[in-house]
Amino acid sequence: MKRWAPYPFVRIALSFIAGILVYLHTGKAFRYSLELFAFFVSVYLVLYLVSRRLKSVEGNTLAGIAGLLCFVAGGMWVTHLHTDSHYPNHLGKLSGIPAYYVGVVDDYVVQKPGHQNTVLQVEQVQVNGQWQAAAGKVQLSIPHDSNREYELGYGDRLLIKGTPLPVAPPSNPNQFDYRAFLANKQIHHRHFLQAHQFQKIDSDPSNPVLSFSIYLRRQLDALLKGSIDERREYGISSALILGVKDELDNSIRDAYAQTGTMHVLAVSGLHVGLIYGILAFLLAGLKRTAKQRTVYAAVILGVLWLYAFITGLSPSVLRAAFMFSLITVAMVSKRQHNIYNTLAIAAFALLWYNPYFLLEVGFQLSFLALLGIVYLQPRFYKLLEFDNKLVDKGWALFTASLAAQVATFPLGLYYFHQFPVYFWLANLLVVPAATLVLYSGVAALFFSWVPLLSTVLFKIHFAITWCMNEFNLLVNQLPQAVINGIDISPTQTWLLYTLLMLFILFFAYKELRYFALATGVVAVLATQEILEINAQQNQRSLVVYNMRNATAFSFLQGQQATLVSSQALAPQNYTFNIQPYLWHKGVQQADTYTFTDAPATAIGHTLLPDSNSLYVWQGKRLLVVSKPLKVQPLPDFEVDYLLLTQNVRIKPEALQPFRFKQLVLDASNAPWYLQRLKPQLTEAGIAYYDVAEQGALVVDLPPQARN
Repeated sequence: MKRWAPYPFVRIALSFIAGILVYLHTGKAFRYSLELFAFFVSVYLVLYLVSRRLKSVEGNTLAGIAGLLCFVAGGMWVTHLHTDSHYPNHLGKLSGIPAYYVGVVDDYVVQKPGHQNTVLQVEQVQVNGQWQAAAGKVQLSIPHDSNREYELGYGDRLLIKGTPLPVAPPSNPNQFDYRAFLANKQIHHRHFLQAHQFQKIDSDPSNPVLSFSIYLRRQLDALLKGSIDERREYGISSALILGVKDELDNSIRDAYAQTGTMHVLAVSGLHVGLIYGILAFLLAGLKRTAKQRTVYAAVILGVLWLYAFITGLSPSVLRAAFMFSLITVAMVSKRQHNIYNTLAIAAFALLWYNPYFLLEVGFQLSFLALLGIVYLQPRFYKLLEFDNKLVDKGWALFTASLAAQVATFPLGLYYFHQFPVYFWLANLLVVPAATLVLYSGVAALFFSWVPLLSTVLFKIHFAITWCMNEFNLLVNQLPQAVINGIDISPTQTWLLYTLLMLFILFFAYKELRYFALATGVVAVLATQEILEINAQQNQRSLVVYNMRNATAFSFLQGQQATLVSSQALAPQNYTFNIQPYLWHKGVQQADTYTFTDAPATAIGHTLLPDSNSLYVWQGKRLLVVSKPLKVQPLPDFEVDYLLLTQNVRIKPEALQPFRFKQLVLDASNAPWYLQRLKPQLTEAGIAYYDVAEQGALVVDLPPQARN
């Protein structure tokens, strides 16, 4: 085994990360992290002094362990400090309901069709007519229908009428947990404003550097938009160079995601690395003397941080700029640097700044990709040798892409449930093309004040961007370009990484014990998969989904499902609300029908004389009422679920003749309708299930007995 001595910062970073994870997974209920940190610091100091006096190996070892425990406790303490919900004046702990509140725009303003999104840092609230100090962040959605591109900006102080509401949990099973996503950013409330509900008081940016960075990025983005006519190419250019994704076309975004090249559109370590690479190449001769090395470092650090500045100082760019800065400083000072220690220092510094970066998908994927490239790429590259320099460069690029994909493979499956089959082909050409897009775009912006030259550079930039987009679309149309519907659990993700590490150890040290352990992990994964498939083959469920302004329900048996909806669902609506649950249940694609279609033969469907529908499946009866009831049920006829939809005009007494086990109000009903109907149902003594308020109704039936 390799000794840990050359990697002190790796040990420190891993201990700090362990502390963050311990805090997050104890439910954030532990309130004595500072005391725990002080205790371990005291223990470390005592053990350190004792070990210095005794000069024993055991004493040094115990002191080292205590030192690492200090960083574990430090990770817990720092995470506690960055958890806003602990503040006594947080929005979630107010004694009353705010009528008004004041806050400052504390994030970028994201432009969407018809509205803008941003984050407000609350300063004061008015409760029971009294103003009081308050803390917390609110995600604002603001209507936007003026000619101005941005109604608001970073640092604007707003007076808002109304009450921010807690972020709702996922409304459908296995849906993306947007509440947890926002909570990791310390945002626990949302407010959808009308134009008359807010007023700008003044502007007071808390961070002038960030304020000017955002302003500069907007100006450069406007320059790109004015110089690139095609919306598709402008969206790619703005996302790739500046990190602005407001107008990124959905179809092209999906194409990049499904070819495994989405990383080129997220301004990150790749882009900083490309800037660093061209600078290191151009300034290679400035390393002979101490003065030249100082100039070399000053130019590289200046350009790297300028690029970070114009891209809005995003965490991914800060991470990469910080890491390459460390490499540059170590290089010019002629000190030996270890890339693993450099990565560990960058991770530690960023997590100290904000421990919740650890939960960001981009943070996890970028560090894993870098580790894969650093360790695996040289080993892959040595497998084949080519005399031709062009082929050799292509092989180096291919092995870098392969190494990054291997390192991020389990996490990619867990988060995105898909695997791009032709990632190797797409990255082979898209990464060099993205490099040219970046260089040409930066050059065009830099020389934008030179009339003829800027026109030529922007045309070159547009041509390369267009070719890159067309190539991605072509790869995406290849047969079996992406494998969808892969659903793995966190445990399986950890097992896959354990398997990867065991294979790496086996090939590195040629010891059979690692291969034997890897075989055991494969056996565990195979057993889990067999048990999961067996359970899925015997599953049965009925789900009424929470779909705004639409009705949708599914009948699932085994690994087959039938989806019935009031109208044809938009692909994005289906993908976001329904597909995650079906994939989790092992269903690749449901058979879809509307109310006017005849569903599968396994489902009984009767269109009643009043145009309502009765569905019979697995002995369960579902009566879907979208028109006023004009039929009378038979005396012994009982319905399991009576579903009221589409603001149907009905009074509770009209339901009295029907025998049903549960009344369901779905999300196709308008809020005003539900506010009027629910008190009437309560007064009539009729219990109901409100899908819009309580989330999707999921009915799991027991497995069907086998003959």
